[in-house]
Amino acid sequence: MNYRNDRQLVADYLAGDPHAFKLIVNRHRKRMYFVARNYSRNEQDAQDIVQDALFKAARSMRGYRGEAKLSTWLHRMTINAAIDHQRRSDRAGAQASLDDQDTVTTDANKYLAYNPMEAMERTIAMRQALNVLPSAQRKALWLIDVAGMSVEHAAAELGVKPGTVKSRRYRAREAVAAAMGETPMRG
Repeated sequence: MNYRNDRQLVADYLAGDPHAFKLIVNRHRKRMYFVARNYSRNEQDAQDIVQDALFKAARSMRGYRGEAKLSTWLHRMTINAAIDHQRRSDRAGAQASLDDQDTVTTDANKYLAYNPMEAMERTIAMRQALNVLPSAQRKALWLIDVAGMSVEHAAAELGVKPGTVKSRRYRAREAVAAAMGETPMRG
């Protein structure tokens, strides 16, 4: 069987080959599932997230420019699908039923309430903290903590030794935590 790399599969899919996308799915679905599982409450939600991400990927494949690996692009699609799934779940769960007759709105319980401004402020602060990091530290942090790569894979991607990636990631976490006024996350 003739092996086709991701770039070839994308080109073939865009040219109308119906089997090319199936090969892309077979190659990347498992990793996408593991990403989705980190953002979901259960296996069914994770499967739904992957399905949504694959559907969106199929529809927007023409937008894939090839600047990043296809796996990175699909990873981002999966995270976006997970965020969308969470938003839909949050809206659907705006009321929690205690039994058939009583309901409690999220306003009645501050622990069920969601304040989008708090999330937005945190997101802005996080972006500002990340923007001032040296590029090498930001890349190490991104590849491991966002893209889900192992230290060894990130080191190979960056062309450095694993110890270098670990120290860059550590320094990045320290700097971001300090900028956010938090204790750095270990691990």
